Amino acid sequence: MAHNHDSRQQSKRPRSAAVRAAASGTSLLRSLNAAAILRTLHREGPCSRARLTRLTGMSPPTVSRIVARLIERGLVVEVRRGESTGGRRPVLLQIDEAKLYAVGVQVQRDRVSCLLSDLRGAPLGRRAYPPFDLEPEGLIRELARELDGLIRQAGVDRRRVLGVGVGVAGVVDAGRGVVVRSVNLGWRDVPAAERLERLLGLPVVVQNDANAAAMAELWFGPAPRHETLMFLKTEAGVGAGILVDGRLISGPRGMAGEIGHVTVVEHGHPCRCGHAGCLETYVNLQDVLERYRHRTGQAVDKPAFFQRAQAGDPVARQLVDEAASALAHAVVYAGMLLDLQMVVIGGVWGQIGGDFLQTIEARHQATAQRTGLHMPVTIRGSSLGDDSELLGAIGFVVDRWFSPGAIDLSSWRPAPAPGAAGGPQTSRDQGEEAVRGAGTGADRESG
Repeated sequence: MAHNHDSRQQSKRPRSAAVRAAASGTSLLRSLNAAAILRTLHREGPCSRARLTRLTGMSPPTVSRIVARLIERGLVVEVRRGESTGGRRPVLLQIDEAKLYAVGVQVQRDRVSCLLSDLRGAPLGRRAYPPFDLEPEGLIRELARELDGLIRQAGVDRRRVLGVGVGVAGVVDAGRGVVVRSVNLGWRDVPAAERLERLLGLPVVVQNDANAAAMAELWFGPAPRHETLMFLKTEAGVGAGILVDGRLISGPRGMAGEIGHVTVVEHGHPCRCGHAGCLETYVNLQDVLERYRHRTGQAVDKPAFFQRAQAGDPVARQLVDEAASALAHAVVYAGMLLDLQMVVIGGVWGQIGGDFLQTIEARHQATAQRTGLHMPVTIRGSSLGDDSELLGAIGFVVDRWFSPGAIDLSSWRPAPAPGAAGGPQTSRDQGEEAVRGAGTGADRESG
């Protein structure tokens, strides 16, 4: 998980020259006031200047001055007039989210997925490819080339790409942008953010993939912004991303949520870690399918297994029930400890139907009732599907961009009109040239 205590902590790592240039100076966005206005507009949607004054506690002249600068730079637009409360109808403002972009990346051993979206999460381009090289230097160089191609192919103004978020399975020190340990990739102490920033000339955030998925529910899912929520990553590896009152909890060593090898069934199935009864061995789909093959002598893939379970195959049904029971144990422990309001189950186990999720919710409710406590919790599958980690990585970019000091406003220009030529070369343009020089080879087609 991430090494920072919450998602708003600023990066501690040394930054590349391109990124230092984007964060230097006495920019407007270094002020708490500008960040507060942008956060408020992103959270509340269209607001009048008067409402921004009330919500932020700033004076009307301060709000008007900052808003004027944000409009000048093409970050905020006037959209329409609101309802009158007795005087003239107020002009409503909103962030020009359709003209600001971010990239999310999910790095797995056999697949790297990339998504370019606007700030609303609307996809503008995708790529997916099997990595040619798992060694950090080779994989990061290949990723930089793919991201450069993705941005160019989408035709967006590179200067308005806020950054890149990268989700990795393993322990991540998000403050320094270092992958501390990833068994999946075979990485240890890799300064992934710094290396990718140097090649791209764009800010880079690296996070644990379960944390990224939890963040996606906060930014793009239906969960309220101050929900106390746990995202359970399942199917291929197990981990949890935990949000308390909308803040990511990751612990002093970045390992909060590493629950895959917590025992949930005494004397249960053997796990690859050498112990028995671990949560991971009950919900890792490859382990479940292997158990089915061992008991029946028939090898099946994921769709066939769940079709058989739905049709009443006793072995498939038993294995699904075992997964529900194991997840229920984990949810009960976490729910009672953290007073969770919502648990989101990712992967196939969150998608297989209401009965499965209702079993888990009922187990939690029964435990709470035995203690005499009223602790209702909602259990649901992810509404974001396979994009949850990608959107969460984008969410971390957006969250960091809204923080004070994240970017130098002087480097921003209004979005060019359609067909207009770009402005003078910036550090981001220079980063694009660096990527092109990092290696050769044709860009892959979009995934």
